[in-house]
Amino acid sequence: MLTRTWMCSACCALFPWVLSAQIEEAPQIFRELRVLDGVWFMAQDRGDRLEIWSLENDSTLVGREVRIKAEDGDTVLLKSMRIERRADTIMYYLTQRGLNNNRPVPYELVLADREGYWFENLYQDNPQKIRYRMLGRRELQVYLEGKRGNRTITEDFVYEREFTPPSTEFRLRGGLNVFTIRATGNFPSSDDPEFVAQNPQAGPALSWELGTQFRLKGAGSFLIVNFELGLVGKSARSKASFTAFTDTGIINYVRDVRYNQVWAVLAAVPEVSLRREGNLSVMAGPYYGYLLFNGASGEEKPAGGNRLFDANDDFKRKDWGLLVGLQYRFKPGKKDVGSTLGLRANLGMSDLDALYSRHCRDRAFCNGRISMQGISLYYSFNLLGI
Repeated sequence: MLTRTWMCSACCALFPWVLSAQIEEAPQIFRELRVLDGVWFMAQDRGDRLEIWSLENDSTLVGREVRIKAEDGDTVLLKSMRIERRADTIMYYLTQRGLNNNRPVPYELVLADREGYWFENLYQDNPQKIRYRMLGRRELQVYLEGKRGNRTITEDFVYEREFTPPSTEFRLRGGLNVFTIRATGNFPSSDDPEFVAQNPQAGPALSWELGTQFRLKGAGSFLIVNFELGLVGKSARSKASFTAFTDTGIINYVRDVRYNQVWAVLAAVPEVSLRREGNLSVMAGPYYGYLLFNGASGEEKPAGGNRLFDANDDFKRKDWGLLVGLQYRFKPGKKDVGSTLGLRANLGMSDLDALYSRHCRDRAFCNGRISMQGISLYYSFNLLGI
């Protein structure tokens, strides 16, 4: 036993390349191993046994195995573990009392398939082989195999994933967007031969958004909901000419303007990761917007000085819609503040038209609808992580 332990220490210290054979798809395999992140629980008569793993960075998982004493509830550390990916090599380091003079013992990942992830160190007596295998979505099998004299001995443990307590993030979010006006249906025409009526023609314009994001990660990491409150600038170009019949007579409208708006927006947007604990996620959810300001720059007839035709009144003030998009979480520096880039569509579903139908006599001939549609690119970070 002492001879083999000495040989293992010498090989690890003098010839680390012995245990660093390359494997194919190491980055992909390590991403799969990130499923270990969390708390795994197994009930035993002598006290509950737990394996607790956490993701230290993009290439390192750290874990420990503990036992909760049944008699007094004290926690006893049984072993410490570490999984590291370096280029095309994945190593498992085990530190256990009485093993290799209490120094970490390296095990090389030699196989990854449907039967699990096999780590080996044949210079060690016990264990020589360690296998981690997922049994369904919520069970983890840990299998150990080694030598005791001339006998092969094995140990087999099956853990269940514990629900992790909910976690929260309070985030600041800011970005840019591009919106346009979407016009559908029929709009008023003109009977005046000297006036050429033109249905609304819209174009996109660049604007901004700024707000807060309260991110609630539910128990078990299965549900994430983003509650958002913020200000969204929406700008769009619009060109139209049409006739309105008012109590004072027939009035010809002309709009060739850029609208500049500010909306207060409240949203609740569920989020789902494409991989468990992965960096890329999809999100979709409803929003409610209230128009705080609407102004127009450009040609506006009748002039904005006429209160009845002021561009501030061209849009209704309440909007319901849908947010759909992607978020990518990354770590730009040493400190992880949950940096996230997001790209999403803003799909307004309410009819915001308070201009074309303002004096419509027959809704069958002027049933047009106006909505705001846009795309946002934003960055957010967790204030609680600073």
